[in-house]
Amino acid sequence: MRGGGPHRRTAAGALRETTQVDTALRVVHLLAAIVWVGGTVTLVFVAVPPVQQLDGEARARTLRAFGARWRPLGWSSLGIAIVSGVALAARAHAFDTTPTRFDLVLAVKGALVGLLVAGAYLHDFVLGPGLARQIREGAPQSRRRLLTAIGRVNLLITVTIPVLGVLLSEFLN
Repeated sequence: MRGGGPHRRTAAGALRETTQVDTALRVVHLLAAIVWVGGTVTLVFVAVPPVQQLDGEARARTLRAFGARWRPLGWSSLGIAIVSGVALAARAHAFDTTPTRFDLVLAVKGALVGLLVAGAYLHDFVLGPGLARQIREGAPQSRRRLLTAIGRVNLLITVTIPVLGVLLSEFLN
């Protein structure tokens, strides 16, 4: 440990140096999470409600446009959050020197991230385009109920994950 640098006490009680790399990773992780969470909340509560009032092709076209604009930003931010989160966990020596409660919350957070990725993939690349096709063709909208349910679960998971991140941060202080 270098003298004079910033330190923090881990949950195990030992001092650990907080490096500029740790700080940069936290900032990147936080900014990526902000983009994902903020974008998701904005879509759900601001963009989608007025689109639900549209019918047929106008509805499908508008949802396609939202998806085309959101997907690169949203998926990139989610990917960056995952990579930086894994790096942060590795630097904290997760599942090695971290306390059991840290490891348990991290495991739950990781499982939720996996569910979120799977749900978002189904929503964005399988069910969403399938529903848009049904709307364009004037067919019964059999995918709408499942798409909506997955969207709601994804929103719940999206809001839960940062809360778990705060707990993890507290466990290391």
